[in-house]
Amino acid sequence: MKNFKYIIRKNLGLILVYMLTGISAAFLLNFNANYFQILTDRFSDGTLTFAAIAVYCLTLTLMCAVNYFDNYPDKRLSDGVYLDFKLLALRKISMVDYLSYVNIGTGELIQRVENGAAAGKSILVDFMLRLFRELLPSMIFSMIFIMNINKNIMFAMLAGYILVFIVTNLLLKALYKIKEKILTDEESFSGVFVRGLSEMVTFRINRRFKREIQKAEDASGEIVSSKVKMTLIHEAFFAVFALIVIFIKIALILYAWTTRELSVGEIIALLALIDNAYTPIAIFNVLYVQFKLDKAAFKRFSDFLSLDEDRRLNSGKAAPSAIDEVEFKNISFSYSGKSVIQNMNYHINRGEKIAIIGESGSGKSTILKLLIGLIKPDKGEIFISKQPLSEMNLTDYYKHIIYISQDAPIFEGTLRENIVFDKTVGDNRIISVLDKVCLAEFYKKSEHGLDTRIGERGANISGGERQRLALARLWFTDADLVILDEATSAMDAVTEEEVMRAVMRKLVDKTVVMVTHRLNILQGFDKIIRM
Repeated sequence: MKNFKYIIRKNLGLILVYMLTGISAAFLLNFNANYFQILTDRFSDGTLTFAAIAVYCLTLTLMCAVNYFDNYPDKRLSDGVYLDFKLLALRKISMVDYLSYVNIGTGELIQRVENGAAAGKSILVDFMLRLFRELLPSMIFSMIFIMNINKNIMFAMLAGYILVFIVTNLLLKALYKIKEKILTDEESFSGVFVRGLSEMVTFRINRRFKREIQKAEDASGEIVSSKVKMTLIHEAFFAVFALIVIFIKIALILYAWTTRELSVGEIIALLALIDNAYTPIAIFNVLYVQFKLDKAAFKRFSDFLSLDEDRRLNSGKAAPSAIDEVEFKNISFSYSGKSVIQNMNYHINRGEKIAIIGESGSGKSTILKLLIGLIKPDKGEIFISKQPLSEMNLTDYYKHIIYISQDAPIFEGTLRENIVFDKTVGDNRIISVLDKVCLAEFYKKSEHGLDTRIGERGANISGGERQRLALARLWFTDADLVILDEATSAMDAVTEEEVMRAVMRKLVDKTVVMVTHRLNILQGFDKIIRM
């Protein structure tokens, strides 16, 4: 609920305008139907005046104006609220606890956010706002005008509402089950689809694509079949509802014919007002069914938005002005019940170069994640310049560190953006650094120089080039503490040695902690930790 409150507060002004235009349109629609009765009866008895025609003309003109103006808040809210929910997801990613994040698959998360944002928009704009600005006002205004014509007919129409609700509740249970299955199948399809896109080479070489495509086809077939069932049930409801309205209209005509209590104008007005009274209830029931179904999708989205956050990102004590020393004191950490680090004690002085080596799974990368603050030790404490990391504002701390992993995270953007991000740096300086990390030839062959687009996740360059590109960022940081996790693993031995010589010269006065499995680059490191 708090997510909806945030979205409503953010768009409050636009929502108020949207409510006003909707209520105005509902009033004018029913007033026009009622006033047409006056015109008809006055035309029949010869008392029609130019003023009455002018009022009717003004009403129609106002309806056109209001309906046209209504498009602006309607479109702004529909698109804006959908994107606001996606922005909430992005903000959540910026704050979410690291372990909670890594436990969600990317494909599942993308689909969950897409479905959740669409469901959130549907719940707020298509159901809640539409109910209070359009459906309820139209029902209320139409019933008031019907009551002014004939109270008995009004009571008969109210009784008809009960029948419509009974039919709707019978449909709701079936639709809800089908929608839940659709959501599950869509998330499964998305997971397989994203996996196929991102692991093309692995799946192709291991001849796995046939099986993956079959999984996607099975999920696709289930999704299509379920959506067809939903459509048929929806259409069945509309057919039943249309028959109910037809019977009510026939009953009205028979009532007027047998009792002779209604004028021609009143009959015409009532026929129009019946549509105005019952169409909202039909729309409401369909929207209510969709609302219940959207809640299932939005719950998955809300579960993600409710994941634990790392409160230290925006709270805690300010980081030291400089990182003079790092101390691991009695650090223990376990993951999924498996002990990874036990009672680790280690002291690192400013400017020292520390290499961490060891077998796969021995805890090398875990040490770095603990030092970065992504995960927290089960026991013990890490001190940064004698200040406990657990009490420190991580965002402030991150001003003093830089971290480069073996994945060498490269994003979709230009060569320049991937090196200096949003900093303003001269071209010659960047080109000079590219030469230091053995990317001079790569730069010369780039069609648009520093403005050459790098594919998503560096898809257009090799693993070694990605790592060298990431290492080039070291020349444009003021960080005191440099943390490298297998940052040269994809390079050949010759290139690695040349790049690391340049890197170590650049980082001569920096504190460096590096995980590596390459013994040939350990020269120049002050200490080695073997896990």
